[in-house]
Amino acid sequence: MKKCSKLKVLALAIISLSLNSCDDIFDKLAVNPNQQDVASFYNTPENIDKGVKGIYSYLTTPRALGCNVTRILVNRGDEESDRVELVGQYCPALTSSLSSVVDSYAMFYTAASQACQMIEVIPNVDFSNVALKNAYLGEAYLLRAFAHWYLFLNYRNIPLMEHFPKSSKDYKPQSVPEDTWNFIISDLKKAKELLPKKGFWKGDNIGRVTGASAAAMLGKAYLYRSGVEKYYGNSSVTYYDEAAGCFDEIIRGDYGIYKLVDDYNDNFKVATENNDESILEFQFLGDPVNTGFNPGVSNSGVWRDPRGTQPPSLISNNAHVVHQWVYDAFVASKDNDGKTDSRMFGTLVFDDTAPEIHAKSGDKVLVFDNKRFNEYYTKIENGVEVKGFAIVSPQAGKYKSACRKGLDWTLPTKNPGNNMWIGNLRANGMNYTYIRYADVLLMYAEAVLSGGKQGKLTSLQAVNEVRARKSVNMPALPSVDMKDIEYERTLELTGEGHRFYDLLRWGKVASRFHELELSDPNFKQYNTSEYLGFVEGKNEWMPIPVDEVEGNPYITGNNPGWN
Repeated sequence: MKKCSKLKVLALAIISLSLNSCDDIFDKLAVNPNQQDVASFYNTPENIDKGVKGIYSYLTTPRALGCNVTRILVNRGDEESDRVELVGQYCPALTSSLSSVVDSYAMFYTAASQACQMIEVIPNVDFSNVALKNAYLGEAYLLRAFAHWYLFLNYRNIPLMEHFPKSSKDYKPQSVPEDTWNFIISDLKKAKELLPKKGFWKGDNIGRVTGASAAAMLGKAYLYRSGVEKYYGNSSVTYYDEAAGCFDEIIRGDYGIYKLVDDYNDNFKVATENNDESILEFQFLGDPVNTGFNPGVSNSGVWRDPRGTQPPSLISNNAHVVHQWVYDAFVASKDNDGKTDSRMFGTLVFDDTAPEIHAKSGDKVLVFDNKRFNEYYTKIENGVEVKGFAIVSPQAGKYKSACRKGLDWTLPTKNPGNNMWIGNLRANGMNYTYIRYADVLLMYAEAVLSGGKQGKLTSLQAVNEVRARKSVNMPALPSVDMKDIEYERTLELTGEGHRFYDLLRWGKVASRFHELELSDPNFKQYNTSEYLGFVEGKNEWMPIPVDEVEGNPYITGNNPGWN
């Protein structure tokens, strides 16, 4: 059922050769003559393939994109609240020793270390297929850039992993933001030149990164650099021309043909993964027998841990909700026939019989096992019918919706009829598409509107192309400004891990949080501990893990506001 399975499974064989941990790996190699050293292992194309797959494997572990990281990406923003993940709640438990902070930091540096190793050894290995050699090297450059991208956007003042560590004590100093941006951009430029076009990867390798993946990430880096450094680095230099140019390459078809799929929901189903809209998609294995968080392989089996993404449940308190402003944004969005935006049904779990909802034929909210919303969320209590999330708890009843992205709701549960909880959700293997073609169109529109050079499309044409998706059928806008782009990104991308970082590059994250804290009494209140509020000058970045601060002699203090 799943493609690209070898990306994960084969990587397990080489973990002992690539971890950059507290263990003195190289010392152990030196004293154990029976241990195969790295140089002699990575000397064939076959073993290089395993080494590159190892980078993907680290990124898709439960401590990275399989749980901690994707929940950080989503819950740090203003879209959702999670009863479990404390990073997104800005509560007292959010410290430099919180496991989500520490583990994700470590895993992304481990991935970067493995990428460094591949970058250093691949040029010395003989390949009969030069295109394949270039592809492996391009993968390593892109994934090293992606690892630093995540670390930089969340921890800001980070050391650069430019070379494979010589030992476990090969500490690196913190880099200034300008150097980090240049490093990420340099790696992505190299990746863009080396990686193949769409269609190069076949069979089990479908889903590996391509030239379009690199171009999209490079454009994204230029776009974010222009905004983030304007507001947080006091830089007036912008890169909108460069960003627009990268996105235009994809739109023109320089890396193969990418397009919007007709059905918006096909972006969030196992059966239609790695489709024509997918540009950077991280692969996860499905397990039809095992259920829940970890099916026993290197990846979690689902890109958003079901402990934190399931809607409010009668059985489990581990759940999430979506805030009212998101629900209202979808309700206000009407298609050419005056019907509720179809993307609402692919994004949210909500009562589709509510009077403000005007669904077109075929649009309905199904929870697991073909159950309608009101079948799950209706009960008789003291002779009175109670509907919605209120059947779970009064606290849950304050919210109208939850997010449905991250799990394939068309697949059966392990125990049909049993309410949603971690033990009942199968590890369905839903991939995480980090960049879709729709996102490229909207980022391109933003770059051009911000002053970047126009390519094949105008900003207006790019936005209207997203709105004209066959299953969406929204009316064309007569003109477009940044407010329109912000709104369209909400409708198209809610729950996919972009919102906090959008607000960051727009210089709006603090003001937006303060606005919602004042206007919405339930904002960030669906949690198990006290919400402290968003602290400007602190919460834009996460704390550097305590182990790094205390163990790295080059780091003399944490990020502002943290200890």
